[in-house]
Amino acid sequence: MRIRRREKKERRGRGFLVAAVLVLALLLAGVIVVTLFQIREVEVTGNSYYTGQEIQDRVITDRYCTNSLYLYLKYKYFDTEDIPFVDKIEVSLQGPGKVKIRVYEKSIVGYVAYMGSNFYFDQDGVVVECSSEVKEGVPCISGLKFQSLALYQKLAVEDDSIFDRILTITQLVKKYELTPDRIEFGSDLSLTLYFDQVRVALGNSGSLEEKVGRLYDLYPDLEGRSGVFHMENYTEDSKFISFEQDK
Repeated sequence: MRIRRREKKERRGRGFLVAAVLVLALLLAGVIVVTLFQIREVEVTGNSYYTGQEIQDRVITDRYCTNSLYLYLKYKYFDTEDIPFVDKIEVSLQGPGKVKIRVYEKSIVGYVAYMGSNFYFDQDGVVVECSSEVKEGVPCISGLKFQSLALYQKLAVEDDSIFDRILTITQLVKKYELTPDRIEFGSDLSLTLYFDQVRVALGNSGSLEEKVGRLYDLYPDLEGRSGVFHMENYTEDSKFISFEQDK
């Protein structure tokens, strides 16, 4: 009986010892994870609407997120807060103390100014943000007639095909590194680009690629001028262009 009691005590003692070792090992592992995986360096790529610091501030939001392993698992397996202009964010480990944040931005094509606010929309016409700020490189689109305007809802225009035309012209001016102050649509979907005191009338016909390409070549000659640059009938064959000086 005494032997059995001693054996039980020894087993109990060994059990406590194993449990204590496991607890210590877990505590040690926890300390290692907390200290070794503390974020010391962040690399941000793919961002243009936000600075790298702004992206960090929106991704590393609390003390738990300062741990690279936690941050990686959070963006790998869990839903995260939506960020305006951003479609998706990927976080990868470059080392225990370094993370890489890859930003996939939404394709913002322009904004409409309404009642003192700017409503930014993507290539499908869905409003992704309302702000009083003007984002650099995003053109103002005027002349659109819409029945309703709400965040995360599509602009209620009469003809959705206008968004294809908006996407085309915004891609072209970006391609040729032109930055109009405003892009205006007429009632017949004719296009006018505004550059300071110069208005460039592109009309509603085709040949947009040729027109914008030629505008790029002639743009330096428009500096300091005021008036309308008529390119409505310009084609590679006719090449008809005229400038109507403001009175």
